[in-house]
Amino acid sequence: MSAAPATAAPAGDPYAVPERRKPSEGTHLVNGVRAAVDAWRAQGYPRAGATTKRLLAYWFEDEHRRDDGSPFRFYFCQREAVETFIYLSEIARVRSRSDLLEFAEHPVLIQPGETKRQRLAFKMATGSGKTMAMSLCIVWSYFHALNEHGSPMATSFLVIAPNVIVFERLKSDFADGATFRRDPLVPPEWAEDFELSVLLQDDAAPVTTRGVLYLTNVQRLYEPARRGGREEPNPVEAMLGPRVNRDVDASSAEQLIDRIATRGRVMVVNDEAHHVWDEKLKWNQSIERLHGELHERDEADPGAGVVSQLDFSATPKDQKGAIFRHVVVDYPLAQAVSDAIVKTPVIGEVSGASIEPGDSSVLQNRQWLDVAVGRWREFDEALSPAGKRPILFVMCENTREADIAGDYLGKLRDFAGDRLLVIHTKRDGEITKDDLDIARRAARDVDGPDSPIRCIVSVLMLREGWDVRNVCVIVTLRSLTAKAKILPEQALGRGLRRMTPPGSGHDERVVVIEHDAFRDLWSTQLDGGLIVEREEADKIKPGAIPIFPDEGKLRYDIAIPRLTRALARSESALDRLDPADIPDPKVRLTVPDVLPDEYIRYRGTHLIDKGVIEEYEFLVPYAEDPSGVITWYAKGVAKESGVDGLAGAFAVLAPMVRDYLRERVFERPVELDDKVVLRRLAENDAQQLVIRAFQSVIRELSIEEREATIEESAFRLSETPPFPWSRETVDAERSVFNLTPVDNRFEGRFAEFLDRATDVGAFAKLTYSSRFALEYISSTGALRHYWPDFVVRLVDDSCLVVETKGLEDLDVRLKDLRARRWCQDATSLSGRDWAYEKVRQKVFDAYAGETVDGLRRFIAAGAGAVSGEAA
Repeated sequence: MSAAPATAAPAGDPYAVPERRKPSEGTHLVNGVRAAVDAWRAQGYPRAGATTKRLLAYWFEDEHRRDDGSPFRFYFCQREAVETFIYLSEIARVRSRSDLLEFAEHPVLIQPGETKRQRLAFKMATGSGKTMAMSLCIVWSYFHALNEHGSPMATSFLVIAPNVIVFERLKSDFADGATFRRDPLVPPEWAEDFELSVLLQDDAAPVTTRGVLYLTNVQRLYEPARRGGREEPNPVEAMLGPRVNRDVDASSAEQLIDRIATRGRVMVVNDEAHHVWDEKLKWNQSIERLHGELHERDEADPGAGVVSQLDFSATPKDQKGAIFRHVVVDYPLAQAVSDAIVKTPVIGEVSGASIEPGDSSVLQNRQWLDVAVGRWREFDEALSPAGKRPILFVMCENTREADIAGDYLGKLRDFAGDRLLVIHTKRDGEITKDDLDIARRAARDVDGPDSPIRCIVSVLMLREGWDVRNVCVIVTLRSLTAKAKILPEQALGRGLRRMTPPGSGHDERVVVIEHDAFRDLWSTQLDGGLIVEREEADKIKPGAIPIFPDEGKLRYDIAIPRLTRALARSESALDRLDPADIPDPKVRLTVPDVLPDEYIRYRGTHLIDKGVIEEYEFLVPYAEDPSGVITWYAKGVAKESGVDGLAGAFAVLAPMVRDYLRERVFERPVELDDKVVLRRLAENDAQQLVIRAFQSVIRELSIEEREATIEESAFRLSETPPFPWSRETVDAERSVFNLTPVDNRFEGRFAEFLDRATDVGAFAKLTYSSRFALEYISSTGALRHYWPDFVVRLVDDSCLVVETKGLEDLDVRLKDLRARRWCQDATSLSGRDWAYEKVRQKVFDAYAGETVDGLRRFIAAGAGAVSGEAA
């Protein structure tokens, strides 16, 4: 078995709720807000409305798959962002900055002229999914406004980008509502109610839907009119948007305001919001003017206006480096690296290099550039067979240097022709429309499978917006300082986005080639305390090997039937709930023979001589109002059964719970206004008996079982796209893949066993890239997905789905049941025998045979007793 390639340390879990976190540093509100939101989450979102509970359950309890079969889960940082927005809006009812003062741990100065509306800032590291967090907030606002009486939220949204590049990126997500159709943002049963038109820039289409999302470049808010309409755009402004100026004419904003002023209530979302650091900027003034216009045009609605302004940025700092005072969420770069949401950055140290004579920084620093090219070649050699296209990013001081770098690199075969993209202004300072269109296209398509680009040389593009997933090596030939308006985090940010999702088996790295002139900058801690690791540049490896179907081994291919989903969440569970189906409690309760009230005695004694000084007897009355007890039980049943987010759940459950408590919980029917009965119902054992009785029935009704059908074409393992792998591998002959990727040593030994077993015709380790997953219902009632470990074709042409287990969790039994059901369906529909087998590690360790059939008989004979477990 091959060892894993040398790479970064094991990552954290980007999806799980963390048990503890490092306190936020430099922020005023985050730690106080975080504590409140953490407590609210831990308590099951008390006081949240039905809309909120349904959305939170759908987003974060259920697991999801994309249309291509790949798994999808929201990152915890995205979850925390929308939870914080919801908590502050619905629970804490924050309507202005002064309402946030109760969360402040440092004094916060509020200027008299500051806006009196809700404005929240979210500090989220580059690559952590800010656009998805925005989408979650938009969906919540829409449905809260639609479903909740008296909601202060909006169904109309204005999303603002700071420049063309960011606009293009947002456009790919929001145009035609792509993200709302592609990603699991809207619960299926609410899809018909989600009527949201998306208008880009100056689209003139009339709005006929309930909701609307305007996506615009900020230039649209304050761009001055061109003299005579003939003046060419400033080259910097053309690509990155004009400077956020205090004195520009905002006349063009009037057109935008006129178009949306009839919407009444609007939520504004600013991307890359570090541009809006000053209340006096025209950007902010235009939003404030929009707020006033909306309010004036709909005086009948006291809530009309900009109901909320959400500012998202990885670096929400003013020009002096101070973090925005209204930041309420902080997900720093250090945490994103630890969670493996982004690539692990590595500083490539160059030793022995020296400045060469020349009249340009490129020629003087050619040796550093050559080192970067060498590192890129290693990444390209390792990752290209895995279907990835690494990109080298070169950052130059000015346009002249960019041209020189482009000329130098363009002579290399690696970057000849259209493999090299130089983005800057012309030497005469102008930029043509064609050049701008090329840059826009590149920003949109550079990560695409058909893009030829392998190297980007830039002057302007590294600051923001160019979040290219395929960047693996960065070399900076200009200063990274606040004075240069390029910070180390911003340079890193351009290469941090992952090529593959977390958990895919590829531990990704981005290498920044160090220069002596910048050494001190990298020696300091970056955002969130990140200390970038260092290695000698010529020793840095990609940390991955390619896994791909080997055309010479197609005889070991396995066809897996494509079956339709057998499980789906039902939203009519409570409509079909019959009280007669709810089982009696396992043990009926007795009514205790005690007085209806209880007295407790108090005795006070002298501290020194222990003499009794005073004695009293206090009456402690039992509960008298049964409605509170019924309410508690009904809400507990709804929550534990996973239906507390359904509208009308309490109204359906409350009378059923009342009758169940009165007639079936005790050994005889009781009256719920009996204080002794109410006291007994307050005991923990009574609560568990009742909740579990309802829970078992409601969970079964909440999931609809559908008869599986088979699709025409099976999925062949040979159709798996190539992918990079950073963990251990096995060089197995009987697998269609060039190497067999494994997650741990046990899986490696099991793969070696399958490769030598005399009754195995072919086998493969299944990964996320295999797209084979089975839906099941977890122990908490959530809809989850399960990825089995191995698929095996025996010499008699029957097939096995195999799960290897070391430690087991609460859901293992449920996964086993689902896998067995899938095998039964696959057998009846495909005509080939399929079976499921779970192989525990200790059982496998005790087996000495050389066949899978023998192992299965060993397990069936009760071999689990070897390890003290049930087989």
